[in-house]
Amino acid sequence: MATGGTAEVLGKIGERHLECSICFNRFTEPKFLDCLHTFCLKCLHNLREIESPQILKLKCPLCRHETTLANKRLEDLPTNITLSALVEEFTVQEKLLQGQGSEIKCQSCEEKNQATLFCMDCAQFLCKDCQRVHERLAGTKSHRTYTLAQLQSGEIVYKSKLREEPKCDKHPDQNLNIYCYRCQQLVCITCCFIDHRNHKCVNLSEAFGKCKLEVEGLKVRAEKKKTELNNAKENTAKSRKNLNAMFEATNKKISQKVDKEVARIRAKGEKLKQEAKEVYQDRVKVFDSADNVNDRQLRVVEQTLEEMNQLLAPEIMHGIVHLRQKFLHSHRELTEQQPQIVPEQLHFIDFQESGEAERSLGRLILKDESRWQLKKEIKLDGRHSITSVAVFSNNVIVTADYGYKQLVTYSPTRNHKSPFISQVIQSHDIKDPCQVTVNRLDHLLVLDGPAVKTFSREYQLLHQFQPGTDSGRKPTCLAVDEDNLIAVGYKAKGEISLHKPDGTLIRNLPTSLRVDRLVISNKRLIYTNETKGKLISTDFHGNIVFTADMQRPKSVCCDKHGNIYVAQGRQSSPSGGEICVYSAWGKYLGCVTKEFMVTVVMAFTQAGELVVGKLGFLQIYHQV
Repeated sequence: MATGGTAEVLGKIGERHLECSICFNRFTEPKFLDCLHTFCLKCLHNLREIESPQILKLKCPLCRHETTLANKRLEDLPTNITLSALVEEFTVQEKLLQGQGSEIKCQSCEEKNQATLFCMDCAQFLCKDCQRVHERLAGTKSHRTYTLAQLQSGEIVYKSKLREEPKCDKHPDQNLNIYCYRCQQLVCITCCFIDHRNHKCVNLSEAFGKCKLEVEGLKVRAEKKKTELNNAKENTAKSRKNLNAMFEATNKKISQKVDKEVARIRAKGEKLKQEAKEVYQDRVKVFDSADNVNDRQLRVVEQTLEEMNQLLAPEIMHGIVHLRQKFLHSHRELTEQQPQIVPEQLHFIDFQESGEAERSLGRLILKDESRWQLKKEIKLDGRHSITSVAVFSNNVIVTADYGYKQLVTYSPTRNHKSPFISQVIQSHDIKDPCQVTVNRLDHLLVLDGPAVKTFSREYQLLHQFQPGTDSGRKPTCLAVDEDNLIAVGYKAKGEISLHKPDGTLIRNLPTSLRVDRLVISNKRLIYTNETKGKLISTDFHGNIVFTADMQRPKSVCCDKHGNIYVAQGRQSSPSGGEICVYSAWGKYLGCVTKEFMVTVVMAFTQAGELVVGKLGFLQIYHQV
């Protein structure tokens, strides 16, 4: 049991203290670097080969401290004599310990007989035959030899001869007992006179005395540094502890503030939502009241009409004449009653966020306060003449250009000085484009002469048809709705034809006036007549929804809410005009801009920005 425990202890000592950190084997020829780390000489040679054989400095693989090599020789590095002696002693002790369970082999002969003695001077185990030879030879007969039992019992302890005065490599019979301060190494008396004649040299005892004093001074400074480092570690630990505590406290304060702000914001949000709810409920009451009044009037009108129809059916002339005055009075009352109209602004309610610098959450907006502002503009050269404009979903603008007799695209950029890149689309399938629009599939519809042509976004022809061929009419207006139905207007004759996406005619709708410009919104056809100054809306069967009077309507388009935008000229200024906004029921809502030069064409982007093409310019307006 004791032997096993001792072997385990020796194994741990050998692993921790006697193994090289590079090869992980027991040290052989251990050499000191300037940082006092020790490595095998062979390992240092290998390390130097990897880095560069020509370098004069070697980096320690443990601490990266550099050691300057004198004459580029690793052999000149100081040997760790203490470690070499310890390795030698440890190896002997290890063999003795192993020999307790099995025989130890002789280290002197080739037969490897069982060893019985150990020579303290040769540091070798000897068998009986080698012992007799050892005792006869003049050079070895004076060596001290002991039995294995004496060594194993601890009666005799082996001490490496390296612990004695080391011998000179050049003069093995001489001890290294002189120290050269200039070369900082131990030398023998012969080397001192030959190689170090003009150097400052002292005997070993004097050098050891001075070295001891220097080491004592270094120890004092090292102890002081150790105390400083321990104090620094303690202070760092205290500061770290304080930091941890303050970090937790700070997080707690932040969380408390966040909770407080969230509660404050939620309270303000609930208050705003309650205000919005109250406004909404009040306005719903107005709408409900208007509906109730109109419903009552409608029932009275329907009942009166029914009574009139019943009286007229039998054609009792004297009865009808007798009730003539009553009919006229009742009819007059019905026709004089006006429908209950809810003010247009009551449908509007919105929320506006506050700026980052403001503490308020925001405010309710109870009427439309937005205004239109010019965002981008490009000046067109004199050859350009835009007759129609449309926008793809990627915001690329397509125009029918009368000057080029082709389509011209304008791709937006982030460069404020050059907001668009223009390109003329050269296509053999396009001859004389005058109207363009984009459907929900992002296909481009072009009115090209008498034909309506459908193109992909890459301007590949997908389909075409020719409307109005039955009567020789020439189409001049083009529109498409959210279901991709196509409407075509004819300027020479008051008529609109409605087609399926493949061009199949659904129906012809006669119009009371010539159709100058045409758009479709919310299942309604909306068109203008510039001569009469009319904006007219009908359903898909030709029934008029509303008619609005205005000055010289030049162009028309609709936003996604169904609001109608009309570019109007002025009677007083033939070259000037304005873009006005009307509700889906034809009520005037305001203006986008009051200053522009005709002729104007318009279209909306998917983001709700208004693209305006006018004489010499292409512009984009947005709401702010």
